Amino acid sequence: MLKIRLRRPAKYRIYFLILMIIVYWLGFNLLPEQLTQTSEQLSLAVVSALYFVLLPLLYWYWIIKIGAQKSWKILVILSLSSLMARLSYPPQIAEYFEFIAWLRFPIIAILLLIELYLMVSIIKGLWQARKASGDPRLAIIAQYAATVEQELGNGVNELRTLNIEGASNTDMPKNQMPDDEKLTLGLILATEPASWYYAIPYFSRRHPASITPLKLLSAQPWHALVIIMCLIAASTLSYILLDDVSQIAAVFVSGLILYSVVLIAANYRISRYYSLYQREGKLIINNGIWGFMAIDLTQISELKLGTFLTHVQPQQMGGKSVGDSTAINATEILTIGRGDTANVQLIFKRPQTYYGGMGQLPEPLTVINLVVDEPQVLADALGILQNYKKVS
Repeated sequence: MLKIRLRRPAKYRIYFLILMIIVYWLGFNLLPEQLTQTSEQLSLAVVSALYFVLLPLLYWYWIIKIGAQKSWKILVILSLSSLMARLSYPPQIAEYFEFIAWLRFPIIAILLLIELYLMVSIIKGLWQARKASGDPRLAIIAQYAATVEQELGNGVNELRTLNIEGASNTDMPKNQMPDDEKLTLGLILATEPASWYYAIPYFSRRHPASITPLKLLSAQPWHALVIIMCLIAASTLSYILLDDVSQIAAVFVSGLILYSVVLIAANYRISRYYSLYQREGKLIINNGIWGFMAIDLTQISELKLGTFLTHVQPQQMGGKSVGDSTAINATEILTIGRGDTANVQLIFKRPQTYYGGMGQLPEPLTVINLVVDEPQVLADALGILQNYKKVS
């Protein structure tokens, strides 16, 4: 029997998605066409509370707080609820949300810009991937790290020139704090050349060899084939459904879906050949193209080999330890790889960032579990495996 273990943030994202679908379904089915009775006004009040009170509150706690996302993303659910109100409310109330209808014009403009961007990015992505010496996403992270270091240094120097004693990185002016939105945008743009870089074997011919592959479902050829067939079917179906509405929209949507084949091909080749490798003093962990980590080897406090469960306290886990023991307070441990248990655990001196959602969902982690083919090979390759000892 296949068991799927989800981390706490992922669980709450799924919970919110299910609840959101239920709430909007109730809104479209409970609201009357006209407000003529007190009971109908009560239904409107209840649905409005669900749209604009319950969903935003749960989004704030489940997605932003638990998922460690940016506060401005609350605008996403507020905008979506406003759109649903425009479509589901009685006409005399829905007219107050008419401003949502005007958004169709900038949306059309945005779609045209996206189409133009795709044409340019495909050509640019092919060119950059042709001459890339490694994963373009890693170059973005390295560039961002250098920028942050420079900004932090400038901020501290400015404070020192003002003779502020005890100046530190957290004391600098707000406009001197590093802006990680730049990194988010950079990873979005880097995904395009990265997908071409990995999808075409010729481009990635000089890529460092994998130490030992992670056990990922996406590394199976049948998995990639099934997804590609589903994409082709979805592209065809979307064209058929949208052709009567708008031929331009039909071509755009179906083409966008079909274009995802490049992403799936890259995901397959990363999972199969480049899921775990070492480069320039860093350990690169690729959970397909959807998530990755770049860990400085000097930041690895312990490497443990053994059998490790997920979603439990680290002190409950058994295994073989490498390095000095460190206290771990994390109750949520990311496991990368497919299997009932993990066979490698990495503990870091400082939190390391896992860039999930193709870089859009960064999470700081102090512990990760891996399911690899040959854990001993990984330990030997990292060069930090010395003496074994049982962990109580």
